[in-house]
Amino acid sequence: MSSVLPLSKDSSSTATGADQAALEQQSHPTYRADIDGLRGIAVLSVLAVHSFPQWVRSGFVGVDVFFVLSGFLITGILLNALEAGSFNYRDFYARRARRIFPALCLVLLACLVFSALFTPPSVARMVGTHIAAGAGFVSNIVLWKEAGYFDAASEAKPLLHLWSLGIEEQFYLVWPLIMVLLFRHKRWALGMVFAGIVVSFALNVALVADKPIGTFFLPPTRLWELMLGALLAQFTHQHRGGPVAWLQQRFVTHGWWNRHLADACSFGGLAMIVAALWLIDKTDQFPGWWALLPTTGTLFLLASGPQAWVNRYLLSQPILRFYGLVSYPLYLWHWPLLSFPVVLGIALTNEVRVMILIASVVLAALTYELVEKPIRFGRRGPRTALLSCLALATVGLCGWALRETDGLLNTYPQSMRGIASTEFRFDYQEYRVDRCMLRLDQGPEVFAPECMPPGNTTQRTLLLWGDSHAASLYPGLAQQLPLNGAAYHLAQYTAARCPPLMTAPLRSSRDCERINEFVLKRIEEHRPETVVLAGHWALYGTDPASLGDNMEALQQTVAHLKSLGVQRVVVFGHLPTWTLAQPRILLEHWQKSRVLPERSHDHLNPASLRADRAVAQAMAETGALFVSPIALLCDASGCQVSIARDDAHYAVANDDSHLTAQGSELLIQRSLGIILQQEAGTGATRNVALK
Repeated sequence: MSSVLPLSKDSSSTATGADQAALEQQSHPTYRADIDGLRGIAVLSVLAVHSFPQWVRSGFVGVDVFFVLSGFLITGILLNALEAGSFNYRDFYARRARRIFPALCLVLLACLVFSALFTPPSVARMVGTHIAAGAGFVSNIVLWKEAGYFDAASEAKPLLHLWSLGIEEQFYLVWPLIMVLLFRHKRWALGMVFAGIVVSFALNVALVADKPIGTFFLPPTRLWELMLGALLAQFTHQHRGGPVAWLQQRFVTHGWWNRHLADACSFGGLAMIVAALWLIDKTDQFPGWWALLPTTGTLFLLASGPQAWVNRYLLSQPILRFYGLVSYPLYLWHWPLLSFPVVLGIALTNEVRVMILIASVVLAALTYELVEKPIRFGRRGPRTALLSCLALATVGLCGWALRETDGLLNTYPQSMRGIASTEFRFDYQEYRVDRCMLRLDQGPEVFAPECMPPGNTTQRTLLLWGDSHAASLYPGLAQQLPLNGAAYHLAQYTAARCPPLMTAPLRSSRDCERINEFVLKRIEEHRPETVVLAGHWALYGTDPASLGDNMEALQQTVAHLKSLGVQRVVVFGHLPTWTLAQPRILLEHWQKSRVLPERSHDHLNPASLRADRAVAQAMAETGALFVSPIALLCDASGCQVSIARDDAHYAVANDDSHLTAQGSELLIQRSLGIILQQEAGTGATRNVALK
């Protein structure tokens, strides 16, 4: 974004990096230092929440501040160029290319090289996809399509932050066309922009509960934020002096309010942004109504003008102006530097985070001085813009090539390619996703008829009930039951983040209670002989006390199933979980020693061991059969991480916990005797002392 008020056709603006070079800005008679400072606050808020999320809950609202600034500045530029009769699309988009493309190209190139050299194929493939999406300014759409329960964690996506750049560039693509049309009908311009805000905001509020991911990532529910800034620019263009001067002229003609209306407006705007940083939590539905706090606050600060108290004495401070000037490259650099260590399993201590922040600022300053300024303020002919476009397109094509080569998978020996490709080639349809395994946004009406056998079946029924950990047992049960001559019809009702409990615990899915009511009703109707319960028990709750509450709920569930006539209730403890995706652990071992371990305790999450013991203790007096995955897969040397079969190697889990088909078959093969035994007992419960 520019900090120069848009009164010159040469001023330049872009939302994500909203800075103008100091040598042009600060000599301009309409330069607003306070806008630089506001951009500084916005980018520091984003850095704070990404670096120290335990201390800063809602710094992500800095992006919403950027959106409003972008709409305000770009609309002002367009209006002034149209007024002067100097607007043309070629010059507009050439300025955007010189402004945005060089720094973005540099960061994408750095991520491309680092991923190709130092990350496993699954990560390199993902980064390649996101490089191509970032170069095409469709990151928000790609991330929306990827999002889901089995998607990689946000922290493990080094280019996740480019979603906001996608929103802004999509706005820039269409907004000049709209402004040209509105300029021809000035009488209706304010009303039309306001109507667009109302429609987009209404969509945002209407959809944020049921479609939170799409509402967050997609333009129809985000454009109102940029259009708020556009509305202010339109009003300021029609009423010189802006809304504060307009109010003073019409409603406040004397006294204290006449002297201090702008100051009050600036304090109110700052208070709203501070309130957003303090009150909004990442678990709140966002944008929704909450987004009004940072966006309206930004609008008030912009409207109050550069001489208002907050703008003059706080936002114009040199340190904030510096961060505002480098905000675009700082935004681009900081997230890959924070994310790649997570991808590689490096612990992000507070000391490491501080070092990353310092490195981000240094890289941002160097990028600003050595890349942005020379290209933006050197020769401005069409060649510079064209070369910027070609460079970005080349990097984008290289990213696509990295994706199409499966992250350079062919550089690995044939024997390792199966493990190296596990994360992105695993087919979750083996869990019967969208049929008998529900996604986070699906309710029980999605369950297919095949999930439960017809009522007149002559076969005994074994029902698998639980969350995605339970679903990962399905491939093994489907393979092992027939092999062992067990004449069972296998039924399955599983749902992401929905443990098999009569009450929905903390952190469970929105529809979990409704899903479990449906399952219990089906059990009452069909009376399966055996019900197998499994879950990611450590996930549901924030402390040992809440885990204890869940164990009490599990005991009640077992008792209720017994009261419904279920002959055999089998409860699985906790699957081994890891702090790094298991295939990456195997690749890490192989790269160090060229030996693939069968067992490992590296990156093993001790929470899974504690949860397994808690389930064992809870089931001791319930009459349920208990299966301990920890006891069956782990010993003193670690937990099993690989399976050798037919001259090939397979990972036991495809991510940090969910079993591959081979891992599922292994666990069920070892536990089938317990599952089918007649007398209740504790099953495999031996203590496992890991090194």
